[in-house]
Amino acid sequence: MDDSNKYYQSRHFLRLLHRYEKAISEGHVPYLEADELTDIAEYYMTGKQDAKANQAIKAALDMHPDSVDPQIFLARQRMFYGKLDEARSIIDGITEQDDCEVIYIRAELLIKEGRPDKASDFLQQQLPQMQDSLDTYLYDCTSIFMDYDQWDFAQEWLEQLQDSFPTHPRLPIMEAEIQMGLDDYESAYAQLKAILEEEPFNSEAWNLLAETCVTLEKFPEAQEAADYALAINPEDSNALLMKANAFMQAGEMAEAIEQYKKYLTYQPDDLSVQISLAICLSSEERYKEVLSELSKAELNALELPEKKAELSQIYQLMAFAQSRLNKHSEAIYFIKKAWEYCEREQRWRCAMTEGDIRLQAGETKKAEDVFANALEECPDKGETLFNIALSYSNAGYNDVAIDLLEDVWTLYGNEEGKFVVPYLANCFLRKNDTENFLTYLKLAPSCDREATQMLFHERFPGIAPEDYYAYAFKEAYGFFPKSFNPNDL
Repeated sequence: MDDSNKYYQSRHFLRLLHRYEKAISEGHVPYLEADELTDIAEYYMTGKQDAKANQAIKAALDMHPDSVDPQIFLARQRMFYGKLDEARSIIDGITEQDDCEVIYIRAELLIKEGRPDKASDFLQQQLPQMQDSLDTYLYDCTSIFMDYDQWDFAQEWLEQLQDSFPTHPRLPIMEAEIQMGLDDYESAYAQLKAILEEEPFNSEAWNLLAETCVTLEKFPEAQEAADYALAINPEDSNALLMKANAFMQAGEMAEAIEQYKKYLTYQPDDLSVQISLAICLSSEERYKEVLSELSKAELNALELPEKKAELSQIYQLMAFAQSRLNKHSEAIYFIKKAWEYCEREQRWRCAMTEGDIRLQAGETKKAEDVFANALEECPDKGETLFNIALSYSNAGYNDVAIDLLEDVWTLYGNEEGKFVVPYLANCFLRKNDTENFLTYLKLAPSCDREATQMLFHERFPGIAPEDYYAYAFKEAYGFFPKSFNPNDL
């Protein structure tokens, strides 16, 4: 839980909020300090209650017209909605230009304008006047660049903090987070393990370790780290999210769904998690639930201008779900909406989804044309061709899928392309071509063990992928192959 959330749950703030809301319900605004009213406005903003936030900040400006805090709030609100010129005008109108918060928001505005180098130069220029609180200033500057994912600049400011205040208590955790931001997850992993040896009840470190382990595909360890964070704070929504992500990445969709739903009870408007939950539900073929979740996500995206880019993915997932429910006209309606919001560099993804739903409806010529467009625009021809093959296979066009999978194998080369072998086995199984199915199934575990298990574990429960061939052979011919002895298992 970050510092702002802790403050919003403190007795002091809750008493303040109660006093304010009671007065508003009685038809008047209570007299409060500018920072108190700004805190209330920020609280409402975090809950996406813009009207209430604006009412509180208007009261702050009416009572304290020259106060810095409410003007900073207004400027940051304009930045949030992409109105950078308006934000700059508000900042320029603040009388106390040497206030730290004004300096910080000027830097943030430069970052939002795509000029992080200028932001760093500007902050460096302020160093001489910050000597009395240099540790706080260096920490805040580092945090600003971290908040905006400007990791190279964050690293530069962290080094200044390390040089001047080598025992600063936040240094180790900030270093680990910056290493993560710079994609140096191995170093972050080692750093976080060292922190937790010294501070085993550091929930922030456990959360970051869980995130790091997900990226490093150490899924059981990620789940364990999240569980430690939850043991410290059972309402730690970030730990629930990390645990859900670990389950999802490990392919354990039922468990991921459970954790995502728990997370959404704490953060009901988290758009990215609503989409992740929909993807998990889709993989479990729970398409009616998919549509229910995506309807909520659609409303959230439409309310936030900076989230409208997510609408294309939302509508693609809706189209896919409608297609699987055999509602072709609805699927076409949503894929057309997806195209409306699709950014140019992502148009090939839209084409892939449309091709898939056209195949499901038997519109093979249209599907072929759309897939051709996807191949022309996509950044990775091999991966896209592979996914097109899977669409044909899932729609029952296994002969076409086999041809395409063989093309993928040729494209990648004999060794690198052998990951298609389990999928070839699956196509031949769907064709009832026992001989070829067994031929490819025998090779499959050595070509891609995880894919083999994913495709056939329900058919052979409790059996190692290396032994699928033997049991499939027995299914076909009534006895195990001579070289196989089930007693050895």
